[in-house]
Amino acid sequence: MPVMDPVWQDIVSFLTLFTLAIFSPGPNFILVVNRSLQKGRSAGVWTALGVAIGSATYGLCGLLGWIVLLDSLAHFGFVIRLIGGGFLIVLGGQMLVKFIRRQQQPCLASPAQHTTGRPLTMVLTGLATNLSNPKAWAFYLSLFTVVLTPGMPLGAKVGLNLAMFCISFGWYTLVAVLISNRKFQPMFLSLQMIIQGLLGGLLIWLGLQLLWS
Repeated sequence: MPVMDPVWQDIVSFLTLFTLAIFSPGPNFILVVNRSLQKGRSAGVWTALGVAIGSATYGLCGLLGWIVLLDSLAHFGFVIRLIGGGFLIVLGGQMLVKFIRRQQQPCLASPAQHTTGRPLTMVLTGLATNLSNPKAWAFYLSLFTVVLTPGMPLGAKVGLNLAMFCISFGWYTLVAVLISNRKFQPMFLSLQMIIQGLLGGLLIWLGLQLLWS
């Protein structure tokens, strides 16, 4: 029975752990769900693209050794927690404000009334949400230092980075598509205000957790 090359063993192990982490609900998942509910499928997909670019950025930083360098900088952990926690609180606060306004003037928008917004804004929001998560930095730091070995060929590094982007973009796009699917959309829209309020509160809680950690 042929033995798998150690480099490919490392890549498979890395992508397996990465995929499991991507599937775990977190700020990125909450953001894509909220955008898809609030502004429709296109907004969810654009947001998913931003999140995936963030994943590819982590991959590039890890493969070039920049994650280790950034982690060694004085106060980097404190600064990223401050930025990440504050950013999540702002996002959650925006969701709660819209939730309160909709309760005061209840009027559910139909799918045709969705306004997507600027694609670049959606992409940048997804990117910022992903990159401002200090837990993500810690996860990628441990993953790159433990799983990957030195001397990985350039082609393998490029392939790994592309795989990270594709897995992330594919998963969050699937989330956006399912949330905005016509079969499920009426149910989600009927609960939109409640879901938006819960997601906003959850983001604020996650942000406060980061600030207090």
